[in-house]
Amino acid sequence: MDDYLKYPKDRKKFPTEEVDPDHFYSDEEVKDMVKNLDSIEFSQEDYLKVYNCVHCGLCDSEMERIKLKESFLSQGLTLEGLEEMHECFVKHRTPYPTNEMRIKRPEGIPQTSSTLFFMGCLSTIRIPRYTEHALQYLLKQGIDFTILEQEICCGWPWFASGSMEEFEICKKENIKIFEQYEKIICLCPACYFLFNQYYKPEMNSDITFEYIIDYIKPSQTKKSGKIGVQHLCQLINRGREDASELIDNILENSGYDVADVPHWCCGGGLGYMHRTDVIDAVAKKRMEDFNREDIDFITTYCVSCWWILSRFSRKCKIHPKAKDLFELLL
Repeated sequence: MDDYLKYPKDRKKFPTEEVDPDHFYSDEEVKDMVKNLDSIEFSQEDYLKVYNCVHCGLCDSEMERIKLKESFLSQGLTLEGLEEMHECFVKHRTPYPTNEMRIKRPEGIPQTSSTLFFMGCLSTIRIPRYTEHALQYLLKQGIDFTILEQEICCGWPWFASGSMEEFEICKKENIKIFEQYEKIICLCPACYFLFNQYYKPEMNSDITFEYIIDYIKPSQTKKSGKIGVQHLCQLINRGREDASELIDNILENSGYDVADVPHWCCGGGLGYMHRTDVIDAVAKKRMEDFNREDIDFITTYCVSCWWILSRFSRKCKIHPKAKDLFELLL
């Protein structure tokens, strides 16, 4: 975590420890468990602890926590929603009961390009307006790219669940597609992470995977209003410490006033699955941080964060209106 962002002083740094301390494994506990993983026998009740993680990437034991999940499942134990996810995967290669994109393809996207804009299944199925705004923004910037008629999930929902068989299939099938391109621009930070860390080392090409913030620029028309920004844990805790300051500067150079809101996880890093009670509790606490009369808009540049902001800002009836970053800059 870089020094640019500050955390709330009255709250634990790790979101799942804050909302469910009775079922929280510390970094030290997790690492000790992984060292002795072959001798650990889980029970079904351990689900509450093993899956008490929203994968913000802040702790030093995120990958070890996934190993605990792998072991939990390998022992024949299960978790709510996993069987349905598996059925959707077999039929659609997504965690959802469909693979049909709900976005409207804007005019101007070429059928072929050496650059692929990979949107992700959450983006195209659950939050189509956000994704359409991103497409419109890239077109306005004159970026040359194409999109697929149908995407295969990057594999994050299964990777983060400890269900590696599905993840490996996603990786294998996507790599065949990606080797046709020189560059992939990612809309989802989970896709961006997996592609760079787990796909690229197995690819026979010099392909580059980039995140969409590398194409964001200040608006050419002067904007106004005070904005609270949900910065991306999944970027800043995984090597892109520059992201938060970069986006704040772009917003300020566009005319917006960026509110001083301490950084904290929104709860969306995993996706909305498994310990949804924990995700709900984290999200509601985060909405409290933004519920200020002096803030006009809350925004983000993450698909998972946007799902949380758009849903919980209405559910919690907070004062600021949720607008995605692309809409604010178009």
